[in-house]
Amino acid sequence: MNTMPRNFSSLEINDEINKNVSDIWIQTEFFLFLMGQIFAIPCYLFVMYHILAHRTARRALHNHVIIMILFYCFLDLIIDLSLTMSYSLSKSVPLFSPILCLTWQFVDYGIWYGSISLMLWASIERHILVFHVNLVRTSQRRLLFHYIPLIFFSFYTPILYFYLIFIYPCHMTYDDKTIRCGSLCYLNTAPAWFFYYDILTHYVIPVLLVAVFSAILILRFLKQRSRLKRATKWRQCRKMIIQLGLVSISYIVFDLPYIIIVIVQSSGYPEFGRKILSPYISHMVYVPAIIVPYAILLSLPRLKQKLRVILFWKRTRRIISPMTIIQ
Repeated sequence: MNTMPRNFSSLEINDEINKNVSDIWIQTEFFLFLMGQIFAIPCYLFVMYHILAHRTARRALHNHVIIMILFYCFLDLIIDLSLTMSYSLSKSVPLFSPILCLTWQFVDYGIWYGSISLMLWASIERHILVFHVNLVRTSQRRLLFHYIPLIFFSFYTPILYFYLIFIYPCHMTYDDKTIRCGSLCYLNTAPAWFFYYDILTHYVIPVLLVAVFSAILILRFLKQRSRLKRATKWRQCRKMIIQLGLVSISYIVFDLPYIIIVIVQSSGYPEFGRKILSPYISHMVYVPAIIVPYAILLSLPRLKQKLRVILFWKRTRRIISPMTIIQ
């Protein structure tokens, strides 16, 4: 079993299926993702600049996990998506080299899994920041309930896969005609249980929990909004929930079909969805990296207003008034 995060079927089966995909679909998909990248990159830079440049936004606890999600998704957008689309179009790895292959694999595993782990923590932390704010009032509590979990969910999978990809003692065979230059070498010697631990712990369970915690948060908010309206931070709580909701929806909508197919295949039906998993369904999981900056932008009204001013600059109208002539 090959546990590629975005392709769990064997490489040989995928190549056979991809031969039946029309060139029109491949070119259309490439064009759509390219347009998504072109418009998403300046949105990423705009949102990250305005969060990091303003001290209040930069110090806000609810923005810390958002900053990390933006950073990981940005890497995923410019590295993993670019290389994957180039491969799909040319059937070869662009700028083929060992360091490029390892970097591509690291981003596809460690960084992508890291963004999903951060989404899980964001859906949990929002409950703390909205309904249990006393847990982060003191510096000791902030360390325990905010910074330590943030560091763990941010760096657990990147560190794990940095070791497995760059340090783990195994022989890697690079193939420029195979996506991501071939399977990771550690897969040849890793125990069988690690395959299931990998897909369940790093992908399936986190995405499902994001859906559950986000739904519970919205229901709790609607149930207690009359009490929260009397609080001084009512508007801030509402913005945090809207922000989480928009980002969570992007992951749930585009990852859930993939997860359903993987679960059914792992339950004894390996042919279920095989013909549409690659490349149709498997490429849907790249869409959240394009949508995330817009979702965050829409939850920040001040940034949205500044963006509107930049894009739609209006001239200052001249005021014409009658002139009085004194003789």
